[in-house]
Amino acid sequence: MKSADLNHMRKISYIWGCVMFLLVIGVTVIGFIYKNKTKEFKDFEKLIIEKSSTYLKLNNIDKITIEELKDNHIIDDLTVKGKECSGYVISNKDTYKSYIDCGSYKTKGY
Repeated sequence: MKSADLNHMRKISYIWGCVMFLLVIGVTVIGFIYKNKTKEFKDFEKLIIEKSSTYLKLNNIDKITIEELKDNHIIDDLTVKGKECSGYVISNKDTYKSYIDCGSYKTKGY
């Protein structure tokens, strides 16, 4: 191979390496932004599970809305990041799953 061909291949390899590096960094940054954006919503989902689990067991029911939790003074606020939320918690024996809809954020399967 000629020296010019080798230099050309090195340049292409260097460019591809830089592109791949920037792509990995970009995807990582996007992941962190998404995680930080949804953290408060995920925390609210966990909170309503914690608050409703005892109520569901004591009343022998398998579903409760977050509006009912507020009416029964189990939770105080239905807002996350200034957005009013609706939702519910479903119980299947000792397993609990929360679903919320806060406008810009909605639990998958809501």
